[in-house]
Amino acid sequence: MDASGLVKKIAEVILDPTITLLFGFAILIFVWGIAQYIRGADEPGKREEGAKHMLWGLVGIFIMLSAVAILEAFKKSIFGA
Repeated sequence: MDASGLVKKIAEVILDPTITLLFGFAILIFVWGIAQYIRGADEPGKREEGAKHMLWGLVGIFIMLSAVAILEAFKKSIFGA
């Protein structure tokens, strides 16, 4: 196996599943924040906590989308596919 094959295999076996898992976790945090925000609609502290979870969920989603874009650009530039 040559170096490009090794890098491609690492990307397929390690990076892609890890990014997918972290992306799912970010979505879970965002949805949890929505649930907290709705459940604590009458309590400002609970709404604030829910809003923080939603914000960090969105930050995580943005980071994972950026990681996917960077990884795809890397794959296309190195492997041409």
